[in-house]
Amino acid sequence: MKKRIITGILLAIILVPLLLVDALKPLLQCVIGLFCVVATVEMIHMVEKTKPMKLGVKIIVVISTLLIYLGIVNEDPFCRNSVITQIMSNISFKLSILTTLTLVCALIFSCQIFVKDFDASDVGRCFMIILYISLGFSAITVLVFNGMRFIIYMVLISICTDIFALVFGMLFGKHKLCPTISPKKTWEGAIGGTVVATIIGSLFAGLYHYFGHYFVIGAKPIRFFTGVFDLNRVSEVGLVFFIILLSIVLSISSQIGDLICSKFKRTYGIKDFSQVFPGHGGILDRFDSALFASIVFLCFITIVRILFTLPEFMMI
Repeated sequence: MKKRIITGILLAIILVPLLLVDALKPLLQCVIGLFCVVATVEMIHMVEKTKPMKLGVKIIVVISTLLIYLGIVNEDPFCRNSVITQIMSNISFKLSILTTLTLVCALIFSCQIFVKDFDASDVGRCFMIILYISLGFSAITVLVFNGMRFIIYMVLISICTDIFALVFGMLFGKHKLCPTISPKKTWEGAIGGTVVATIIGSLFAGLYHYFGHYFVIGAKPIRFFTGVFDLNRVSEVGLVFFIILLSIVLSISSQIGDLICSKFKRTYGIKDFSQVFPGHGGILDRFDSALFASIVFLCFITIVRILFTLPEFMMI
């Protein structure tokens, strides 16, 4: 317990300033990129519990994960000021997601021919690692450049869901949620966690324009969804409904993300992905909920942004 508390304090000292100080955003990008690589290695070690992976294949998987991560970030219009995009602009190189996906597919499928004992099931394992990690961390990075408030909002919902799911589960839990994956989780805990997280998350988003510029150092007083879509096209009631719906979706997504990683660990018979954070486990043990929730959050924002840029006669 002592080790867990000390590690938690150190993580907070490092990560909280990166999230709250806008000037430290380049350093935050470097940390996210490092976490992406470490998480990839964690998943490689996980799948090796059932079958060893050749060193060459491991290198291809790590490089492929980074390529797709870089391709998504570099191509997103909101990441024009990212370190990745600036570096590629300086060397006059444009990395697109289509190019990276094509290259990665060619590399992984070719391993069946050039690597001994590499079969179709290994192809699936490689793509599972590459897509889960690259999509998760690229979604986090894109959300950072959409606005740091989105990351804080998502983390707040994830933490509240975890804490109150535990509390409600201990107090009222009788019906198991997924007994074969996580025996301690209950429906009562999941619902209770989602309700409380939705209330807290909705209040944060709805009242952000009153306190957000104090909360995030260097930020200006703006409404939560400024820049996502034209707020003049949405009524106040519609905006409230949207915020509540999004908070519910993210709370459920964070629990699904937790269960996904629990399923991984149960399938491969491991307790933790690694010991990068003593007392807490690995990158995926700490950011399991955030990875999946980030993907869902970014999809949600992207769909809404597209809908609100359509001509009014095309709106349903």
